[in-house]
Amino acid sequence: MRESSTSAGFTLIETLVALVIFVACYLLIHQSVSLGWRGVQVAQTEAAALRLAQARLASAGVDARLEEGQQTGQTPDGYNWSVQVQRYDHPGADGKVSRLGAYWVTIQVNWREGPLRTARSLQLTTLRLGAPP
Repeated sequence: MRESSTSAGFTLIETLVALVIFVACYLLIHQSVSLGWRGVQVAQTEAAALRLAQARLASAGVDARLEEGQQTGQTPDGYNWSVQVQRYDHPGADGKVSRLGAYWVTIQVNWREGPLRTARSLQLTTLRLGAPP
C-alpha cells in the first residue's frame, strides 16, 4: 500500500491571502487612529482660540475704559486677535444722555492649523455697560 503524502504547511496562495488581509486591517486601523488624532489636534487649537477670545472679552472694560475703536495683537503661538468696540445706541434714547453707556464688544481670533491648512477664525460678541463718553 502506498501512503498519500500530505503537506503539513500553508500553500503560497494561502500565505499571500493572509498577508493581504493583514495589510488591509493594518491600513484601516492606521487611518482610524490618524483621523482621531487629527480631530484631537483641531479640538485643541479651537479650545485655545476660545480661551483667548474669552479672556479678551472678559478684560474689555475692566483693564481700561471702553472706548470706540479697534485693537489688534498676536500671541506667540500664532493666534491673531482683534477687539472692536462700537457704541450701542439703544432705541428710545431720543438723544438723551444717560448715566450709563452701552458698547458692542466683538472679539475676532484668526489662526492657521498648519502650513498647508486653511485659515480658521472665531468671533464672540457681547454688549457691555460702561461710562458714557
